[in-house]
Amino acid sequence: MLGVGVPDVIAEVLLLVVDAGGGHRSAARALLAAAEERGAPFRLRVESLESLLGSLDFLRKRTGLSFEDGYNLILRRRWTVLLVPLLRVVHALIALRRPALVREMRRFLAGRRPAAVLSVTPNFNGVVRDALRAEHPGVPLLVLLTDFADFPPHFWIEPGFTRVLVGTDEAAAQARAIGIPPERVSRLSGMVLHPRFYRTSGPEARARVRRELGFPGEALTVMLLFGGQGSPEIEPLAARLLEADSGWRVIAACGVPVGFTDRVADFMAASDLLITKPGPGSLAEAFHQGVPVVVTRNRHTIPQERFNTRFVEERGLGLVVRHWSEIPEAVAAFARDPAGRARVKAAIAALPGNRAVYEALEIVRSEVARADPARMIR
Repeated sequence: MLGVGVPDVIAEVLLLVVDAGGGHRSAARALLAAAEERGAPFRLRVESLESLLGSLDFLRKRTGLSFEDGYNLILRRRWTVLLVPLLRVVHALIALRRPALVREMRRFLAGRRPAAVLSVTPNFNGVVRDALRAEHPGVPLLVLLTDFADFPPHFWIEPGFTRVLVGTDEAAAQARAIGIPPERVSRLSGMVLHPRFYRTSGPEARARVRRELGFPGEALTVMLLFGGQGSPEIEPLAARLLEADSGWRVIAACGVPVGFTDRVADFMAASDLLITKPGPGSLAEAFHQGVPVVVTRNRHTIPQERFNTRFVEERGLGLVVRHWSEIPEAVAAFARDPAGRARVKAAIAALPGNRAVYEALEIVRSEVARADPARMIR
C-alpha cells in the first residue's frame, strides 16, 4: 500500500566517469544536459571512479600522482609513445588487484542501490561488472563507448555487460566478436554530443557567427582545436596558416584571449575546416556540423585514436597528414580543389544524422524499466 503524502522517488542511474583526458567527462555533461532537456524519468548521479577506487591507485602510492594525473601528464608532455606499454601494465595490475578493487567497488555500491549503472569510462568495466553482480544482482550495467572503436583487450568491452552502446559498425563488430549477444549491442547514430550542437548548426548559424566575428562570407575559415590539454603547436601553426594566405581566417581554441568558452559549437559552425587531434569528440562535432577535418597520424597518436584517423581517411571525411608542419600545405591544396572539397562534404553529409545522446538516454530508460518497472518512479 502506498503511503499517503510520500513524494515520488525518481530512479537513480549511477553514471561512472574518469578525468583521464576530457572526453569521458564531456560525454557525462552531454548526457546530463540532454536528460534535463528531455525530462528523463530517472536521475543521473555522476561518480568518479578515481574517487571510488583511489585508495587502491597503485600509481599514486608509488609516485604521488593519480592514474588520471599521470595520463594527463603524458598527454601534456607528448610522451604518448609510452601509452601502449603503460596500458598493458595497468591492465596487468588491475588483474592482479581485481579482488581488492571489486571489494572496494562493492563497499561503495552497498550504500545505495542504483536502478542501473552507466559507464563512460574504460579499463575498469570488468571490475564494475563483478562488483555489481555480487552486490546487486539484476541491476543493469550499460557501457557507452566514447571512442569510435575499442582498443582490446580489456579496454572498453568485456563479456557479461547488460548492454554495450557504440557509435560505429566497427565497435559493434568488436563487441559481438568477444561474445556480447547481438541483441545486447546497441548501434547509436554516432558519438554522444552535447545538446548545444543541435541548436547551433546549419547555414543560418554559419552566417550569424561569421557576421559576429567580422569574417567575409567567402573567406576560408580554419578552426584549430587540440582537445582539453591543448597543444604547443597551435601558435606556430596559426601563424603559418595566416602567412599562407592573407585572405584566410583562423579560429584558434587555445584559452586566450576569450578564456574558457562553451561556444565551440558556434565557432565550428562558422568554419570550413577543422584542424584537430583525432579525438572522437571533436571529430563527431565536426561531422555533425558538416565540417571536414585535418588530423595527424604518427607515433605520437594516442593508441585508441589511431582507428579514428583510418575512419577519416577511408571514408573521405577529411585529410590525414604525418606531422603538423604539413598542415598549411595540405590546407592550401584543399582550398585549390573545389571538386575535392565537394566530395568530402558529400561524404560527411552521407553519415547518419547524429542523435546519439537522446538514443542513449532512451536505451537507459528501457533497461531500467525492464529490470524493475516499479523503480522508474515509485
